[in-house]
Amino acid sequence: MKPELMERLREAQDLYSLTKGVLGLCAPYGPVHSFKLVHNRGAGRVVCFIELESAKQQPVLIRALGAKIINGTACLDIPVSDEFGGAEYKVTALPMHKLRRQGPSPQVSS
Repeated sequence: MKPELMERLREAQDLYSLTKGVLGLCAPYGPVHSFKLVHNRGAGRVVCFIELESAKQQPVLIRALGAKIINGTACLDIPVSDEFGGAEYKVTALPMHKLRRQGPSPQVSS
């Protein structure tokens, strides 16, 4: 990743501000199709995978960001501080009953 972009993104204090920063960098290249952040707290890094709607713009974005390429996807490896996310960084699971569809289950017949 380009050093000036790395410094800019390193200032993010949480996933929200990092997401906002990365998507802001992607905006000039068109709509984002797929976006995923993976925070490795032990390594003090966040890996970001980005795919654009336009396959033609994908290589342009990769060059502009100085990103690595993994299976055609732009990949950014962003260093973050030990305080990244702080006390507000919590991941909670939804109870399974809230994820199930309402109504009867589909029946298989032969």
